[in-house]
Amino acid sequence: MEVPAPVDAECALPESVAGLALARDFTRATLTGWGFGAVADDALLIVTELATNAVQHGEGKPVLRLKYGDAVVRLEVTDESTALPATRESGPDGGWGLRLVQELSLAWGVTPGVSEKVVWCELGRAPRE
Repeated sequence: MEVPAPVDAECALPESVAGLALARDFTRATLTGWGFGAVADDALLIVTELATNAVQHGEGKPVLRLKYGDAVVRLEVTDESTALPATRESGPDGGWGLRLVQELSLAWGVTPGVSEKVVWCELGRAPRE
């Protein structure tokens, strides 16, 4: 499926872990519709991690945005905190999430704002090898 211009989709998430199922359902349906079904499993893991971090460590209502253009899909989760995420030592009590995002995506990062931050990553049409 060729899309001539970027396409955006957005979903406001509840401020609780109950929103994680909504984030996954929205992501799967959107990516399948855009022809990115091959990376849906990776995207679901990433969206779960980013949304969980927004709920647990962020503030306000998180928003999930998916953007498609130039054969790359961008996953973004915005929350109303300016505190930036940081990787930490991985172990039995966690610390694996952002490393997972890094391993599964082509690129990832954080865009700080005046009263919010956007944590994002990009995926290609096929899962990373």
